[in-house]
Amino acid sequence: MAEEELARIVLDIHDGPVQYLFSALSLLTGVQNDLAESNASPETRARLAQVGMLLESSLYEIKYFLGTFRPPEFRRRALTSIVEGLVIQHEEWTGAVVHLETDSVPEEIPLAIKIALYRVLQEALSNANRHAGVVEHWVRLWGEAGRIWLEVADDGRGFEPPDLENPLTTDHADHIGLLGMRDRVALLNGTFRIESSPGHGAKIIVSIPLDQPDVSLFTDHKHEHAIT
Repeated sequence: MAEEELARIVLDIHDGPVQYLFSALSLLTGVQNDLAESNASPETRARLAQVGMLLESSLYEIKYFLGTFRPPEFRRRALTSIVEGLVIQHEEWTGAVVHLETDSVPEEIPLAIKIALYRVLQEALSNANRHAGVVEHWVRLWGEAGRIWLEVADDGRGFEPPDLENPLTTDHADHIGLLGMRDRVALLNGTFRIESSPGHGAKIIVSIPLDQPDVSLFTDHKHEHAIT
């Protein structure tokens, strides 16, 4: 297949099914917000949450599929460039505004840390877009004292942070994304913290040491070239 034809197919998928799925997810989020103020049964809310998770998973699977046809630049790109690209993509796909601030970010960062921070930021922005009730977010990325820090914040509706150490938390659909972020950071000996309360926005703070014992143990080789 000619490169031009492949590029056209990728563009058609991005501008067609991907956009439809995002529209469906946005509409579903609106329905979930309406039901939150009604007497809808817990079963109905749980089923809608599952539909939302399936739509979101489908979007990311398609995005990763499309990414496999792009140049494998993730290993070579600076973390700042990777984060900037993700922020731009999020703004284009959701219409949100993301204020990005970077400071003293090292040029050389282990690949495992790049992947982990990319996934965490991706999930944090997705959660904020779906649940915060606002379309403005703040992202800070900086290096300090041998560590790389990431902060994602909004001034939306906020929530009561779950106890991520409690096994019962894993049964709650809304907490799966938070658990995934925490686990990615923990694999790299980092810290993951949530600051939030109802009506007062939310903030996720991540800190990962740059000195990793063996980054190859944490590298997602299967998806390394699919992240763009």
